[in-house]
Amino acid sequence: MNIQSLVVIVLRLMALDFLLRVAVQLTPQVLSFLHLYERSQLETSRSFIAFPLLVLAGLVAAAVILWFLAVPIARSVTRGVPQDLSIGALALADCYTVAFIGVGLFYICSHLPQVLNWGHYLFKMSASSPGTSWKEQVQWYDVSQAVITLIVGVVLFVNGRRWAVALARRDTLTAQK
Repeated sequence: MNIQSLVVIVLRLMALDFLLRVAVQLTPQVLSFLHLYERSQLETSRSFIAFPLLVLAGLVAAAVILWFLAVPIARSVTRGVPQDLSIGALALADCYTVAFIGVGLFYICSHLPQVLNWGHYLFKMSASSPGTSWKEQVQWYDVSQAVITLIVGVVLFVNGRRWAVALARRDTLTAQK
């Protein structure tokens, strides 16, 4: 196993985690801010609205750039270090698989209790309140944060091997050129 490949895997996992955190934690806050700004009667500049959107776009772009620049960053980080790393008979696809499935399991284990708790709470609220008045009392951003992260964890867990093989094949083809 090449240490550079291991650094690429870690950097790409960091990029995925960063993108997920931006999407799940920051996006609802920006949308809430924009919704409150639209309701206010203050006459301020349009740049006040554009700045949070630019920050959000910049953070998404940073995650994407980290993903695509993982190989050059790993190359520069591991320069001057012995390239061979002995971790048994693990291939690049196996390392990607362990990483994707491990992160997927982490997301599932950390957010499944929250989703179950929210499900119980929503069921109890809907059963005890007439009509749809209970929906106004729920913090939907918190619900979506738990549910979206759980869904991403399940998708990583289920598709981890397939994506790992595809990424390893692409990395191998890129390295051969």
